[in-house]
Amino acid sequence: MSELHLKQALLPSRCSRDVRVSIAGDGIFDAPSDCGSGGQFGVGSDANALIGVADQLRQLEYSQRLALRGRNAMATPQTASSRRALFDGALAGGAHALGGGGGIGPGLAVDTVSLDAESLALAGQSGDAILDGWISGSARPVVDCVWTSGRKVVTKGRHHRGESIAAVFRRRLQGLLTE
Repeated sequence: MSELHLKQALLPSRCSRDVRVSIAGDGIFDAPSDCGSGGQFGVGSDANALIGVADQLRQLEYSQRLALRGRNAMATPQTASSRRALFDGALAGGAHALGGGGGIGPGLAVDTVSLDAESLALAGQSGDAILDGWISGSARPVVDCVWTSGRKVVTKGRHHRGESIAAVFRRRLQGLLTE
């Protein structure tokens, strides 16, 4: 199961703020209040068991709906779309955690994805509705391609070295199981 990490902004006066893992039993944090007071969040898996940005953002939104008993909990006066607020918040928190500003520009090592324009979850969507379709509208992967440090490593949803990585994994797992 994927995990969601909340990381407070690492400002000098707040360096000791904690990291929480929602699936590990730490509970649901009040994301709108925390983010409203300068906190940041990011998504990821410390176990690498399931890596799915849309899954993790959807889980964050649904946990807020349950805890706060309302919809659109992550929306702000500046961002009416909860999914846009989730996406932008994860980008900002992730960039901060990695010590960089993030973005696309000259001299930056680009990490980005493209979405499958043929996915039914994105049919007829534009603007922030594309994020709605990706994060909340599909049980199937919508990510088509992935670039990391400017290199394309996933095409049509498949990692370029996927088969060799899977073979190494199977071989090592079998070695552990037979020891």
